[in-house]
Formats: sequence, C-alpha cells, structure tokens
Amino acid sequence: MDYDLFQSDDDEDILTAFIQATQHPKLTPLLEPQLNAEEDADALGILPEFNCSGRDTLKQQTEFPTHGFVSNGYAQHPSLLPRSRLDILAFDFDVEQLRVSLVVNYLLGEACKNIQKLCAAVAGQKLLQQTLHGTGTGWYTARQQVTHVYHMLLHDVQLSEQWPQLSSAVGKLRQLLNSCLSSDLWRLLYYAEHSKGNECQAAAYQLFHGALEWRLLDLCLQRKHADNTTADCESQLGYQSQLERCLDELVLCASYLYQSKHSAELLYSSAFSCRCNKELWLILYHQAGADSNFWTLFHSTLQRHKTNWYLNCFIYLLAFTAAWNNNAAGYHEFYAWLTLNVARLASYNQTGVLQSKLQPLSAENFQTAPQLKQFLSCQPPPSEQQLRVYLCLLAPLQLHWSQPDTDVLCQLWEQLHRALNSSFSAAASQMEQLPMICASGAAYLERYQMLLGKPQLDDLNLSSFTIFALLLGKTLQLLPTLGRGNQSLKLLGRIFSKFSAAKLLALNEAGIHHLIELFLCLLLSHTEFNELASKLREMLLSLMLEKLTPARRLLTAKAHMALLLLHAQRRQPLDDYLNKLLAQLQALRQDAEVSACFVNVLEPIFEQADDFTRGEHLLLGPWLSSYLEHAPQVAQERVWQALHTLCQRLQKTNGADTGVMWQALQQHMLPQLRLQFVSSFSSWLPQLAADFVVLSKDKTLISLLLLDVQPVNTAASAQLLLQVLEQQQTSTSSNNNNCSAELIIHVWLKSLVLLPAQHASLLALTPHVLQLSELQQLQLDATELSTREPLCAFFGALGKRAQEPSLVGSARMQLSHKLHAYVAHFEQWLQPEQRAELQTRFYNFLAIVIYNCASLAYVRSKPSCFFHLAMSRFLLTTQLQAGMPPEPRQPQLLHKIFPVLLQGIARLPYQTDGYLSRTLEQLLLHWTPHFGFSSNFKLVARPFATLLQADAESPLVKHVLQLLAQQFLSVQRNQPGDHIFLMTALLQQLFVNLDDPQLQLAEQQLLTLLRAVHVPVLEHIMFVGELEASRVHLLKLHGVVLQLRVFKRCQAAQQLCAQDLRQLAQKHLAHCTYFYFQLLNKLAEQSSQLIKPLYAFIEQEALGVERKRGAGQDLGIRKSLKSLQQTLK
Repeated sequence: MDYDLFQSDDDEDILTAFIQATQHPKLTPLLEPQLNAEEDADALGILPEFNCSGRDTLKQQTEFPTHGFVSNGYAQHPSLLPRSRLDILAFDFDVEQLRVSLVVNYLLGEACKNIQKLCAAVAGQKLLQQTLHGTGTGWYTARQQVTHVYHMLLHDVQLSEQWPQLSSAVGKLRQLLNSCLSSDLWRLLYYAEHSKGNECQAAAYQLFHGALEWRLLDLCLQRKHADNTTADCESQLGYQSQLERCLDELVLCASYLYQSKHSAELLYSSAFSCRCNKELWLILYHQAGADSNFWTLFHSTLQRHKTNWYLNCFIYLLAFTAAWNNNAAGYHEFYAWLTLNVARLASYNQTGVLQSKLQPLSAENFQTAPQLKQFLSCQPPPSEQQLRVYLCLLAPLQLHWSQPDTDVLCQLWEQLHRALNSSFSAAASQMEQLPMICASGAAYLERYQMLLGKPQLDDLNLSSFTIFALLLGKTLQLLPTLGRGNQSLKLLGRIFSKFSAAKLLALNEAGIHHLIELFLCLLLSHTEFNELASKLREMLLSLMLEKLTPARRLLTAKAHMALLLLHAQRRQPLDDYLNKLLAQLQALRQDAEVSACFVNVLEPIFEQADDFTRGEHLLLGPWLSSYLEHAPQVAQERVWQALHTLCQRLQKTNGADTGVMWQALQQHMLPQLRLQFVSSFSSWLPQLAADFVVLSKDKTLISLLLLDVQPVNTAASAQLLLQVLEQQQTSTSSNNNNCSAELIIHVWLKSLVLLPAQHASLLALTPHVLQLSELQQLQLDATELSTREPLCAFFGALGKRAQEPSLVGSARMQLSHKLHAYVAHFEQWLQPEQRAELQTRFYNFLAIVIYNCASLAYVRSKPSCFFHLAMSRFLLTTQLQAGMPPEPRQPQLLHKIFPVLLQGIARLPYQTDGYLSRTLEQLLLHWTPHFGFSSNFKLVARPFATLLQADAESPLVKHVLQLLAQQFLSVQRNQPGDHIFLMTALLQQLFVNLDDPQLQLAEQQLLTLLRAVHVPVLEHIMFVGELEASRVHLLKLHGVVLQLRVFKRCQAAQQLCAQDLRQLAQKHLAHCTYFYFQLLNKLAEQSSQLIKPLYAFIEQEALGVERKRGAGQDLGIRKSLKSLQQTLK
C-alpha cells in the first residue's frame, strides 16, 4: 500500500501558506475579537472521544462518562451540537494556520495514512507494527489525529464556509473508511474492548473505537451540511446512505457477538460489545428520531443483513463450532435479541441519563407479530430450546417496552394448542420429557402466583407453553389498565374456541398439566373472576373422574383443588363447586389418591375462611372419615394439622355463626378423633383434642377422652390436659372451665407412672397441679415433690391425712372416693407390649398406693376397689392361681415390691378379714416359688430379710414365716415338697445374715425366726426319708444356726430350741420313737450342750411312754436311750 499517497510534493507551498496566514490583515479589528471571545467562552474545554470501560452488561446501568459524546450533547440534532475549542487539537499548527486549505488537505492526507496503518496492523503486518513502535508513537496517537481532524472540520466556523472546496477531500477520506472497514475487518474488531480504556496499546482496540468515533463525527458533519438550506439533494442522500452503512456495520458487529454465544446466554448478555458501542447506538437512536423513523431504519437494516446472514453464520460457525442446525431460526433469534437491547436504549434521554418513567412505544415499531410469524414458520421448525429463548426475548418487548400486541398471543396459541399433549421438553431422555407436575393443587396455585409475580420472564427451565401462559396472564393484567379490556375478551374467546369436549377428553397427563397452567394464569390475571371461573370449572368438571385413567384422574383432581383454593382466596362461594366435586369422589368410592388431593388443600382453604358461610363445612364429610380410616399416619398428620387450623379459626370468629361447621366437626371428625387419639402416636392429636374440648359445650368430652381408654401414646393425656389448661388461661370466655381438680390429679398421677420424671409434658403439668387446693390441703409444695419421689410424697401425704385421729368416718370415706377418682381406670394404664421400664414404674405405683393408702385403697366387699383390682389384674391373676407360669419379667417386678406389699397388707385387718388373710396366703404360696429366678440366694431372700429387719416383732413377720414353713417344709409320705431347696436356701440366707456385726436387733430377729421355723425344720428332719437331700441340707442348716455367734450369746434362743425339743418329745415320742431319737442323735452330734440338759426330761418321757404301753420294759426305747447317752458322752 502507498502510504505517501497524500504527501504534499512541495513543502515550500505549505510554509508560504503558514506565513501568509499569520500576516493576514484584520478586516474588522473591533468586532471580530469580541465574537471569537464569546464563542470560546461557550465552547467545550474537551474534545469528546470514546474511552472504553470494558464489556457491556445488562446490570451495568450507570450513566455514560462525562468525556464521551452523549454526555456532551452529541445525541441532539447536529445543528445544536456544542462547539469545542480548537486550541486543544493535537496538531503542531496554530488555530489560524488550521484554516488554510493546504494545511487542511495535509491533515486529511495524514488521517488517511493513519487509518491505513491501523487497518494494516490489525490485518497482521508485523513489520509496520515494529516500525511504528520504533518511532515512539502509539496507535492511540494515530487514532486521535484522525478524530481531531473530524472535530476540526465539525467545529471550525470558517472551515464550514470552505465546505464546497473541502467536501471532495473529506469524501475521499470517507471512501477510504468505507473500503477499509469491510465485514472481514469487523470480524476482527467487534470484540476489541478493554477495561484499561485508551491506555490499551492494541491496534485492534484503537481502530475499533476510532472507527466508532469517525463514523459518528462523519455523520454529524454530513448532517450538518445536508441540513443546510443551500445543500443539494445529493448531499442528503449521501447522509442517508452513510447512516444506513453505519447501522449495517453496527448490526454486523452485533451478529458476530451473537454467534459467539449460546442461546441461553442471550437473556443475560448485552448485544453491545462495550459501552462505547452502546453509546453510538444511543446517539443514532436519538438523532434518527426515537419514534418510528429510527425503527424503520433499524428494521430495514436487519432485512438487508438477512441476505448475508446465512453465509456469515456458516463461515463463522464452521470455524468455531461443530454445526449450525437452524440458520433461519437463529436469524430471528438474533433479530429479537438485538431489538430488545436497542429498545432498552429508550430508558436513556439525549444526555445519557436514565429516566424513571417511560412511555411504551407502539407495538408496530418493534414488529414483534410479523417477526414471530416468520420465526414460527421457519423450516425446519424451531427447537423447544430456541422457542423458549425467543419467547423470553419477546416478553420484555411485549410487556415493558411497548404496548401489548394481542396478535402475538394469538399466533402463539395457534401454534401451541396443537401440541398440548406433548411435554415441550428440550431434553432427549424419556424421564426428562415429563412435564413439571406439582405435588398438589395448592402447589400449582402457589407456583403460578409466584411466576406471575416475577417482573421478568427469563427462566429457561420453564417450557415454552408455560412461558406463553405467563405472557398471556401478564398481558391480561395490562390490557384493562390501557383501556383495551375488549381485547381481553376477544383473546379469551380465541382461546376457548379451541376447547371442545372431544379435545378435553383427548388430553393426556401432559395435556392436563398444561391445561392447569393455562387456566390458573387466566384466573389469576383476568379482572372478571366470577364469570371466567364458572366457565373454567365447568370445563374441568366435564372431565369425569371415574372415566379417567388413574394418572389423568390425579392430575384433574389437582386442577380442581387449585381452582377451589383460588375460589377460597377470592372469597367466592364453594358449596355448588364442592357438591359436584364430592359427587364425583363418591362415584370413585373415595379413591385414596384423589382423596389425598382434597386433603392437601384443607388447611389452605381453612386459613382463608373468615365466617365459614361459603360452604367450607362440606369438606368435612364422610369421605374424610373414610380417608382417615385407611390412610397411613403420615397422611393423617396433614388432616389433623388442617383440623387444628380450622379450630383455631373457629375460636377467633368471635360471635360468628359457625354452627354448621361445628356440627360437621362433631358428626364426622369427633368419632375419628376419639378413635385415633387412643390408637395413634400423632403429636397433633392431643392438640386437636384440646381444641375440641375448648370449643365443645359438653363438659364430659374431656372426661371421655382422658378416662375412657388409655392411649398407646403414654404422653397423650398429659399433653391434652396441658393444652386445655393453657388455652383456658389465655381464653376470655367464662365457659371454658372443663377440668376438675380430680381429673387434673388423675392425669398427673398417670403421667408420673407412665412417663419419665424429666418428660417435658410432666414438668409443664406439675405447676398447674401445685395450684390445686387438694394439694395445698395435703401440704405438698414444689420442694416436697422435688426431694422425694412425687408418687411417694403424694400418697404418703394422703395416707397420713386418712390416719389423722380427728378425721371422722364420713371424711375418711370421702378420701377413699377421691383416691379411687385419682386412680380411676388404672388397670388400663399398662399395656402388655409396653417396655420394661414402664412396667417397673407401674408395679412400684401399685405397691406405693397399697403401702401408703391401704385403708383407703381397700373397701370391704367392693370388687371395684383399688386393692382388689390390683390383686386380681396384676398381682394375683387367675392364671397365676391356676398354676400357669407368669411372664418372664413379672417375678422380678414382684420380688422388688414384695415386702412393701406385705407391709401394706399388714396395715389392714388381715387376721380377721377372710379375704385379706386368703390374699396374703396366696401371695406367699404362689409367688415365693418364682423368686428362684437368680442363683444369688442373697438376692432371693432380700424381700423376707427386708421384712424381718423392718419389724422383727410384728405379727406379720411371724405369720409370713409360719406360712412359708407350713407350705414348703411339710413332708408327705417321707417325701419333701417341690420347692424345699429354695426354702432351705432362703432360710439359710436369713440365718446367716443375722451374724452381720452391723445388724441391729439381731437377737430379736433370731428369736422370731426360730419361733416360726424351728419346729417345722425339726419335723422335716424327723419324717423325711433318710436318703433325701433335703434332710442333709436342713441338718447342715441347723448346725449353722447352732454355730452362729448371736445364737451362742443368746440364752433365750437356746432355751427356745430346748423348749421346741421338749414339745416334739411330748408330741411325737409315743408314736415316732425311732425318728425322734434319731433326730436327737443327729443334733447331739452337732451340739451336745443343747441336748444334755434335756436328757433327764427325755428319759422320763420315754419311761412314761413305756408305762402307758403296759407291755413291760420296751427294748427299743431302752436301746435308743442308751444310744443317745453314748452320743452325749
């Protein structure tokens, strides 16, 4: 390329011109300096230029820089452009020298050379880059010189007068720009933005931003002279042509930028590569006229660009991507993207300031309807992904930047209604082709309320049909505000014309889902709700649930529930709609899945109700009761929660007529509530039961719930009572006192038995109990209950109250009645399958009551008294008395409480009352054999050792030991009983314990034991077979007793043993002589000191027997006496 093309051949001519310009005489020395001074005062102190701040983004809504063109008024008409001072031009000439034609031509020639150098550098001529870098100049300087030439031509008044002579040279500069800025060069320049701005040393950056400056200034220069009244038509045509060329280049840059992005990026990307590009667009937008003039040029430019689109896209995508599947659809996608971005420029005024209020343009300016028609008719048809992107780009134009165009919606409906049964999915797999079906009708309504509330439609996860439905809804919201309500009706008529009965019945699951979307968007947006809702629900009701497949039936039910909930939100009557829905549900025989859809909207509907006069009570019918009978617990939880919400709403309707709703609750829900309260573990049931108690006028309802049957949830009773008490405290009504003191104490005692001590419900209930006068009379407070077991403290205080001498018989009987009220139905508290810890607490409770309140718990000849029920149901069951073994853990439970039970019975007249005497005997005889569950005999003997240590002199101890000895030490036909070894071990442990040095009153306990069991032990040794092991064990036991330290020091015990031997001699010597003397011989071997004092008595008794027989001297007796005498020696 010839870079010296515009070099002057004669430098002397230029030098002469400089001298002439500086020495030119002033024609008007007085007037001209004044004018120049005024002009310089108004002129700008800067020469505007583009200084890039980086890539343009949609979020970057700041104002344009102050050194730019827009901020300095270049968006106005060129005749109104502000002047800039010429003394700041970057030339080595004075202002007067710059007005010389030869200097201007020289500068124009230099500008051409700089343009060529920049273009060559971008094109890749490295030699030129090295040469320019070596000279010390930069690409910015080359760009600036060209820009300043245009500023000089534009702002110098005298040069404007010389325009006819300069226009030819300027035209050559323009032609050079046109020839250099080809489409290939723009492909290298369109992305040449940089955040460093003009400090960037890249030639592409400087050329790109210089080209933008030069095009703008050249247009301003042409417009300035084309608008001159003396300008010819050719100048005006030249300006128009150059303006179109500039728009062509800007659109070309935008197309290159578009081709570098994926479709999904378009929604969040600017069509302008940088703010400088955007600024030029804004200037052209205002200079050409922001009304239809600019948009006519814009659309004409895009139509011209269409012819080169396919070739450009093919070349670019062949180099950078694998394939280009749909050129036509891509062009329309680009068209919509660029239109949207240019439309956003309307938010800036001519000085680049953002405006708060905008006046929407006419829809004809954007030509959205014709372009949509061409897009939908593309071959091959656009893909789902392309359609989604296009609609998201179309939505802001339709809703924000222009007035809504109903033709757009009609075209989309004509296209989409044929594919209602498709999934509108952009994915290829079968699973991902399923539509986004919501879980319930309430979820559908919430979803589309949320989507319609979003300011923008930019979610590509939504299907094209969903985006259309939302666009339709938002348009219906806008039309009445614009005074175009009649178009809403026409649009609805166009939509409904496509729905026939056959069309509805042919819908599959996806089709019904899209139908729900459409109907909800219409109802949520249309102003005339009643008329539209009646039409839509009748269309849905025409889809009879019983005639649909299960999947379609479930979706249709969700649609009904969404409409029903929307009716409730809009405070519309529900009775007619509900009657028809429940009739269809009844025809299905309360299908579980469909019923679950109804259940899901119960709570939202109840939350919307204010006076319950719109038919909400119909939701509480037999279908709901049937659903609760067969639904799992998780599903029941939703019903209980909804009913709780309903009860809360009923309590807040002060004075409202809610009788119909309360009647429905009592008729259909209360029976199920009572049943589920007993058999379910739901945490909602106690709270709901408390709501019923508070609302009910029947004072016996709480007693039925708390006393009827024990719930499987052991905490349910306490939670119910606690809820009722708390609601009574917060309620202002005086009719809510449903809880008696006896009932509160009953639940508290039951909770103490069934719940752990630190259970939250029990801890919360205790303060309420302490406020009762009954506990204050017993002098029980929080300290007393915290230091002792609460059950022991309460029943101990109650027992002491009953034993007061001042208490008369009638008062004691009232205490007995109260006790039985406190523990009413206690036999139902313990369930067989409940855990061992609970069983332990329950049996401890039985023992505590019998021990502390025996006189109150036992009522003679009353089978329903506590004592009799405890014995017959738990302690002495019929099975146990019949010989059946108890449950594995039960002997351990009885073993622990056995001494307490016996001591409690001791406080009753067991010696004179036949029932008590028999009960005591049965307890000993039936439970003692089962106490051998452990090989630790110390543990086995603990109940009896405890009883013995508690009060060795009490008649009960002797009576118990005598019963044990009589039952288990008796001998029949020389054979011991089945449990002799257990009894032997038990007695041995009792005797051995007496030798403990820490034991107090050991001698007294020894005497009690000997009085009770010594004679039965000796008789067992006498009469059992000689080879029986029990005889050996008891002899060893007797020897152990004789060797005890306490026995040796206790003379009374020794005398008692001698007295027992004398009684045995008097009783058995006459007819059991041999066995008696054999016993004496064995005892003499163990301790001769015990027998020696008795020998004279025994000899005298033996001789007396001999005399009574009257047969003379008995050799057997004589031989036995002699053998005993020898043993004693």
